Amino acid sequence: MSERDLHGLAASPGVAAGEVWLLDARELPDEPHRGHEAEAAAAVGALAAEAAELGAQAESLRADGLADEAEILVANQLMALDPLLRDEVARLTAELTAPAALRTAAARHAELLAALEDPLLAARATDVRELGRRAARSLAGGVASPPASGPLVVVASDLGPADVAELRTSKAAVVAIALAHGAATSHAAIVARSLGLPMVVALGDDLLAPAARAVVDADDGVVYLEPSLGRRRWAVAEMERLADRRRSLARSRALPPVTHDGQWVTLLCNASTTVEIDAGLAAEADGVGLLRTELAFLEATAWPTEAEHERALAPLLALVPGRVATVRVLDFGEDKTPPFLAGTTERGLALLLDRPDHLAAQLRALLRAAGDAELRVLLPLVESAHQMRSVRALLRTAAADAGWSRPLPPLGAMIETPEAARRAREIALESDFLSLGTNDLVQYTLGYDRTEPLATAASAADPRVLALIAATAEAAHATGVTVEICGESASLPELAALYVGLGVDELSVAPARIDEVRATVRALRADLAAAAATRALAAESQDAALAIARRLLSGELGNEQHEVLGGRGGVLA
Repeated sequence: MSERDLHGLAASPGVAAGEVWLLDARELPDEPHRGHEAEAAAAVGALAAEAAELGAQAESLRADGLADEAEILVANQLMALDPLLRDEVARLTAELTAPAALRTAAARHAELLAALEDPLLAARATDVRELGRRAARSLAGGVASPPASGPLVVVASDLGPADVAELRTSKAAVVAIALAHGAATSHAAIVARSLGLPMVVALGDDLLAPAARAVVDADDGVVYLEPSLGRRRWAVAEMERLADRRRSLARSRALPPVTHDGQWVTLLCNASTTVEIDAGLAAEADGVGLLRTELAFLEATAWPTEAEHERALAPLLALVPGRVATVRVLDFGEDKTPPFLAGTTERGLALLLDRPDHLAAQLRALLRAAGDAELRVLLPLVESAHQMRSVRALLRTAAADAGWSRPLPPLGAMIETPEAARRAREIALESDFLSLGTNDLVQYTLGYDRTEPLATAASAADPRVLALIAATAEAAHATGVTVEICGESASLPELAALYVGLGVDELSVAPARIDEVRATVRALRADLAAAAATRALAAESQDAALAIARRLLSGELGNEQHEVLGGRGGVLA
């Protein structure tokens, strides 16, 4: 059979090859109806068993330090225990078999959530639908057994987060996931990224046609069914190459992140779980440059209490005594909207300042949980100096209430919109540091929809975005404060090189990218990086700017500069 390529959305990066393990390609057939009471008992019992299984998986994840991923499964467990869902399932069994009732009731609840037109709730709709499918499958004896040999590529119509977590604990050697449907922003994608499983979604129903082997290129969002021998060899070689690269970079962790001409760049990690912090510290990060606090509360039914904040923060901050810990206060809104805020149009700091009591509660909890960490407080989506002054007043009061005896922790502003970048100087005057969130800055500057995976990290190389970053860095240094980049773009070598050239002081990236970024910094000369950044600012396009950065990293730009200066009688330091 010839090779077939299917294009979808990259949800979790990586490349893998293996035998296909096809899950849930068709709806399971129903047995004859056994009577209302028997069917109701079976259906409700399946939901109870599913709830118990979800709880066990959540405990397993929590034991491994994956607290945020565990909370996702706990939320699904609560769905399985929802009395409204159970009642509807029992009512439907008057006419339907237990598996059909489970699928039908779950589908109806999913449709109600999807109709709210909220990206986060739409992701939950997928979780509810998968809950019904899982419970129905359990009545039929579970899913098909995996092929006898591995590695395996799981292929399915869709999967919920519990399904992905279950793959992690199974004995099968799962190396990647390919889904006909699903979303790159789903909870299943979050769990896949946490577990390091490459995943491509939205590939279409053609994916479910019988196939023996697959290659998953989750960097480009392509899956190859019945790949050619050459394609399989490429995938295996790519997997080995990436593994070798990771091992090679890890051997240089003891070396400082300093350019050839002596410019030091502080390397920090982005995190939301203890596992991520541990991984960042193992990679010799200097601390945490972005600790996300909202992910623990995305399923909350009310504003988190002070005690809930402290319980979530204390274990994380205990891991970084004597190190920088930059904690971002709740960044609710848009695709990070918990149920109790459904329908809100506000986001970030504006949302918090409209509810100052809840912001004050988090600040008090943060100060109480800080321990010996070098705490920094980061505010999302700052738009004005007035906002900074308002929060600083709240922080002073919170410090007094919490019995904080040290100087107030540094207060930082996230610059995430073009307007904030234009106001960077006045914001910097009221801040102790600035942090550029390039994910949002790209989307607001270039007009991308935050809920769609259109804006890649490389889009930050667009000269319009680079100009805003340059203006922010200049404003920060003019007022004597440091500036960091905490968006995903900083993990790309080309962008990291340009950011060094623009004078960025700190780069905060995912733990898995720290070694790569350190190697990038050490390969640079700051003066040549500055020259490359100047050229990139004047480039005609994103691709042209990236090409300049690649020439810098290859050494070609340095040779050009040497030739020009040498021709003029100049000397390079």
